[in-house]
Amino acid sequence: MPKKNIRYDKDAVEVQCRLSKENNRITEPLGVFILERCDEIARSYFVTNNDRELAQALVDEAVMRICDKFLVYYDEGKSGANLIISMAMSTMINKIKSLSWSDVYGEKRKSFIYIFDDGQWSKRLLKVTRDDNLSQLL
Repeated sequence: MPKKNIRYDKDAVEVQCRLSKENNRITEPLGVFILERCDEIARSYFVTNNDRELAQALVDEAVMRICDKFLVYYDEGKSGANLIISMAMSTMINKIKSLSWSDVYGEKRKSFIYIFDDGQWSKRLLKVTRDDNLSQLL
C-alpha cells in the first residue's frame, strides 16, 4: 500500500478546534495550522507571477477572516480542518476577484479624470494605477 502524503494530523487539529471553541479564542497551535494552510494554498493554487506582495495579501486576508469568523462557524463534530481550508480558498478567490476593481491595498483603481479631447474637456472614468515612485521619475 503506497504511503499517503500527510500534511497534518486531522485528529490533532480537531482537538485544537474544540479547545479554541471552549476557550472562545484560537489556540496557538491552531493559529500556526491556519497560517501554514493559508501560505500553502496561496503558493500552490494561485498564480501570482512571483508577486510576493500579492501572495502575502492573499495570506493576510484569509488569515484575518478565519481568525475573525472561525469560532462562529465551527460546529463540534464537523471537520475544523476542512472549514479552515474552505474559508481560506473562498477568501482568496474573493480577493483575486476584487482586484479587477481595486489594487492589493484595497484602493479603488478607477477614478474620474478630466481629458481634453477634440477641443473639449470631458470627464471619464478610467482605470488608474498607483505609483509610489512617481516623484523619482519627475
